[in-house]
Amino acid sequence: MNVTDRESDIQTLVNGCLKNDRLSQRQLYDRYASQMFVLCRRYANSDEEAEDMLMEGFMQVFKSLKTFKGDSSFSTWIHSVMVNTAISHYRSIRKFRNEQLPNELDDESLLGVDETITTAMDARIVIDALQRMPETYRTVFNLHALEGYTFAKVGEVLGKKEDSMRVVFLRARKWLRRELGDENG
Repeated sequence: MNVTDRESDIQTLVNGCLKNDRLSQRQLYDRYASQMFVLCRRYANSDEEAEDMLMEGFMQVFKSLKTFKGDSSFSTWIHSVMVNTAISHYRSIRKFRNEQLPNELDDESLLGVDETITTAMDARIVIDALQRMPETYRTVFNLHALEGYTFAKVGEVLGKKEDSMRVVFLRARKWLRRELGDENG
């Protein structure tokens, strides 16, 4: 199946979903659920929370399908919807949790830390570590390192100052290195 056939197939599924066709909705879900679950796991505290995020995300996908104009690929669009769902989820639960971030990390030792940590590690190990990471660290780390948001954009999304997001990211990276057993972390 070439790219044009896949795009046509996806557009057929999208059109079916817009008509509330349950089979089309199921096929769209089946096509993207596992990939989007991995994304949700990066933001969640547990697999159960990731599943909740995934369900919230797909509800948002089906609700917002009419806004998909095809300016980008569908997989890019659904990825964006899921990231926004994860951010919304983070904001909603942050109100109920007063998370204390570890202070034992020396800010001066955060500079110059290698940014390629996730490329050398098994993805499962990294995702498990991300789930143990303090929530604020995890969210900032995901948005900057994995989604490519600038610190200014992360700050805007989370309602915080850009410089604060840079410090949180550096602490998150330091935390992750230490958690993964990097002696330099």
